[in-house]
Amino acid sequence: MRLDTKTVRNGELDGKVVWICHYNRPDMDKKALRNIPPTKVIIRSNDELPKNKKIYYSRSHFCPVNKKGLPLAKVISPVDNTGDRNIPGNELFVFENEDECKREWNDQLSIHIEELDDLIKNASNHWREEKRILLKALK
Repeated sequence: MRLDTKTVRNGELDGKVVWICHYNRPDMDKKALRNIPPTKVIIRSNDELPKNKKIYYSRSHFCPVNKKGLPLAKVISPVDNTGDRNIPGNELFVFENEDECKREWNDQLSIHIEELDDLIKNASNHWREEKRILLKALK
């Protein structure tokens, strides 16, 4: 079942082990803003953050877990970095189980693959037309 990320941000699910994913690439000419494949994580309070880390717009954060279920040092924010601290970014997708998370991840990637197919088709058409014009101009 998909969980509401706001419950994570409010600190209501601290200590719970969940699955997260997010692929966000609004500008296809740039790298993805967020590329988090399905990852098993534990939700932790920001009180447990290292002193050099800061999470905005949330009371909690995610930490990936190792095979033994112990949290790693990596910290993942529930929202992405929009570049403007006055605006919270896009929220991660949070699930109770791995299968649902993988399905969502595949759906997100499929959308971007379709966009790439359209870009490839349009670029191909553009260069074919350019070539046609040049061939027509040959004397």
